[in-house]
Amino acid sequence: MSSHRLIALPLLLSLAACVQESGPSEPYAFVGSWDCGVETFTFTNTTYNNGSDTYPIQNVAKDGNNYTLRFGNGYVLALGAVTATGLTWVSGQTGDQFNCVRVK
Repeated sequence: MSSHRLIALPLLLSLAACVQESGPSEPYAFVGSWDCGVETFTFTNTTYNNGSDTYPIQNVAKDGNNYTLRFGNGYVLALGAVTATGLTWVSGQTGDQFNCVRVK
């Protein structure tokens, strides 16, 4: 595991403590499809698809260009440095991290 991954996970997950809570009706910057190397992940304002399953997003917290997504099963995803062309996807459960490029 790279040292970047070890640093990014606590940093992105700690953002949840100081962020604004948002409802699912906002047009979030992460909405769209993203090539994350291992799979294409797709987000709407209310769902996340990991390439095989779709999960409803229960809560979105925003801090600048960073988002924390919470799901009903307790799973947490951090989407960091979201721009029009890229984002960093971090799993709160596994610590996996992927640099993603927008495909649509």
